[in-house]
Amino acid sequence: MRFTDDEVAPRDAATVVLLRDGAEGIEVFMLKRNLNSDFVGGAYVFPGGGVDPEDRADDLDAVCEGRADADASTRIGVERGGLAFWVAAIRESFEEAGVLLAYDRDGDLVDLDGDTGPAAARWAEHRREVDAGRRRLVEGCEAEPLRPAVGRLD
Repeated sequence: MRFTDDEVAPRDAATVVLLRDGAEGIEVFMLKRNLNSDFVGGAYVFPGGGVDPEDRADDLDAVCEGRADADASTRIGVERGGLAFWVAAIRESFEEAGVLLAYDRDGDLVDLDGDTGPAAARWAEHRREVDAGRRRLVEGCEAEPLRPAVGRLD
């Protein structure tokens, strides 16, 4: 497909809608974009963004939990590499909101919110490094060790 100068080529992207049961019903997690943002400043949005090259790798099946690349690829209608969309959604949630959808050694979802000790400092550093593109999300998870909870996203 060819695009003219005034058209924008689509790019691979992923968004995650985070929901939970609250005391008064379903709660929806959203972010408010910076008012000075060049694009829809002040809008409420779900965490998400482009699928980065770092999200695409042959090692994802070995480090992710709950979905294999073959299944992810079938779900979105691509030959291979579909798991990168799930990894991108988890990475974007982590970068933009500090929410990491990952399992710990015991198979429990991690809760970075309540941690104020040395682990909190490590995760703040992981988040900065991932956001800057100096570390892949899966590398941060392997260092802890955690497993991205790709099976929790449908």
